[in-house]
Amino acid sequence: MRINEVENSLDPNKLMGLVNFLSGRANDENAQKQISTDAFISTARSLGFPVNQQNIVSVVSQPPLDSVLEPIDSNNPGVIMYKGANTGATQMPVNKAQDIVAAAAKQAAGKDRGV
Repeated sequence: MRINEVENSLDPNKLMGLVNFLSGRANDENAQKQISTDAFISTARSLGFPVNQQNIVSVVSQPPLDSVLEPIDSNNPGVIMYKGANTGATQMPVNKAQDIVAAAAKQAAGKDRGV
Protein backbone atom coordinates (compact mmCIF):
# COMPACT_ATOMS: atom_id res chain seq x y z
CA MET A 1 0.00 0.00 0.00
CA ARG A 2 1.26 3.44 -0.86
CA ILE A 3 0.63 6.52 1.24
CA ASN A 4 -0.99 8.28 -1.74
CA GLU A 5 -3.63 5.52 -1.70
CA VAL A 6 -4.55 6.62 1.83
CA GLU A 7 -4.79 10.33 1.03
CA ASN A 8 -7.91 10.36 -1.13
CA SER A 9 -10.61 10.68 1.56
CA LEU A 10 -11.28 10.89 5.28
CA ASP A 11 -12.42 7.29 5.46
CA PRO A 12 -11.24 6.00 8.86
CA ASN A 13 -10.42 2.67 7.25
CA LYS A 14 -7.74 4.45 5.23
CA LEU A 15 -6.15 5.71 8.43
CA MET A 16 -6.28 2.12 9.66
CA GLY A 17 -4.56 1.11 6.41
CA LEU A 18 -1.79 3.55 7.22
CA VAL A 19 -1.43 2.06 10.70
CA ASN A 20 -1.25 -1.44 9.21
CA PHE A 21 1.38 -0.24 6.75
CA LEU A 22 3.49 1.28 9.54
CA SER A 23 3.10 -1.84 11.67
CA GLY A 24 4.22 -3.99 8.75
CA ARG A 25 7.25 -1.75 8.19
CA ALA A 26 8.15 -2.13 11.87
CA ASN A 27 8.03 -5.92 11.40
CA ASP A 28 10.15 -5.73 8.24
CA GLU A 29 12.77 -3.65 10.00
CA ASN A 30 12.69 -5.64 13.27
CA ALA A 31 11.79 -2.36 14.96
CA GLN A 32 9.57 -1.91 17.97
CA LYS A 33 5.89 -2.09 17.08
CA GLN A 34 5.08 1.43 18.18
CA ILE A 35 4.88 5.00 16.94
CA SER A 36 5.28 8.20 18.87
CA THR A 37 2.01 9.98 19.57
CA ASP A 38 3.36 13.15 17.95
CA ALA A 39 4.35 11.27 14.76
CA PHE A 40 0.94 9.60 14.59
CA ILE A 41 -0.86 12.92 15.02
CA SER A 42 1.35 14.59 12.44
CA THR A 43 0.80 11.81 9.89
CA ALA A 44 -2.95 11.69 10.47
CA ARG A 45 -3.23 15.48 10.19
CA SER A 46 -1.20 15.52 6.99
CA LEU A 47 -3.78 13.11 5.57
CA GLY A 48 -6.58 15.46 6.61
CA PHE A 49 -7.76 13.69 9.75
CA PRO A 50 -8.64 16.06 12.62
CA VAL A 51 -6.44 14.41 15.25
CA ASN A 52 -4.78 16.38 18.05
CA GLN A 53 -3.44 15.93 21.59
CA GLN A 54 -6.92 16.45 23.04
CA ASN A 55 -8.71 13.74 21.04
CA ILE A 56 -5.95 11.20 20.35
CA VAL A 57 -7.01 8.88 23.19
CA SER A 58 -10.59 8.67 21.89
CA VAL A 59 -9.48 8.30 18.24
CA VAL A 60 -7.23 5.35 19.11
CA SER A 61 -9.85 3.69 21.31
CA GLN A 62 -12.67 3.78 18.71
CA PRO A 63 -13.29 1.50 15.74
CA PRO A 64 -11.59 0.75 13.46
CA LEU A 65 -8.28 1.78 15.07
CA ASP A 66 -9.04 -0.03 18.33
CA SER A 67 -8.57 -3.29 16.44
CA VAL A 68 -4.97 -2.47 15.45
CA LEU A 69 -3.73 -0.13 18.21
CA GLU A 70 -3.44 -0.65 21.93
CA PRO A 71 -5.14 1.89 24.19
CA ILE A 72 -2.77 4.73 25.04
CA ASP A 73 -1.03 4.02 28.34
CA SER A 74 -1.53 6.92 30.75
CA ASN A 75 1.95 6.18 32.15
CA ASN A 76 3.49 6.53 28.68
CA PRO A 77 1.23 8.82 26.64
CA GLY A 78 3.99 9.67 24.16
CA VAL A 79 3.87 6.21 22.55
CA ILE A 80 1.16 4.34 20.66
CA MET A 81 1.69 0.58 20.55
CA TYR A 82 0.44 -1.62 17.71
CA LYS A 83 -1.65 -4.60 18.78
CA GLY A 84 0.41 -7.72 19.05
CA ALA A 85 3.48 -5.79 20.13
CA ASN A 86 5.28 -7.78 22.76
CA THR A 87 6.99 -5.49 25.22
CA GLY A 88 8.82 -8.35 26.92
CA ALA A 89 12.08 -9.91 25.84
CA THR A 90 11.49 -11.87 22.65
CA GLN A 91 14.96 -13.03 21.73
CA MET A 92 17.53 -15.14 23.44
CA PRO A 93 20.84 -13.39 24.10
CA VAL A 94 23.48 -14.37 21.55
CA ASN A 95 25.89 -15.77 24.14
CA LYS A 96 23.20 -18.07 25.54
CA ALA A 97 22.33 -19.32 22.05
CA GLN A 98 26.03 -19.95 21.36
CA ASP A 99 26.34 -21.90 24.62
CA ILE A 100 23.36 -24.08 23.75
CA VAL A 101 24.66 -24.82 20.24
CA ALA A 102 28.16 -25.57 21.57
CA ALA A 103 26.76 -27.95 24.20
CA ALA A 104 24.62 -29.73 21.60
CA ALA A 105 27.60 -30.04 19.24
CA LYS A 106 29.81 -31.42 22.01
CA GLN A 107 27.14 -33.93 22.98
CA ALA A 108 26.64 -34.99 19.36
CA ALA A 109 30.40 -35.37 18.82
CA GLY A 110 30.65 -37.71 21.80
CA LYS A 111 27.89 -40.09 20.64
CA ASP A 112 28.70 -43.35 18.91
CA ARG A 113 26.55 -43.27 15.81
CA GLY A 114 27.28 -46.84 14.80
CA VAL A 115 28.24 -45.82 11.31
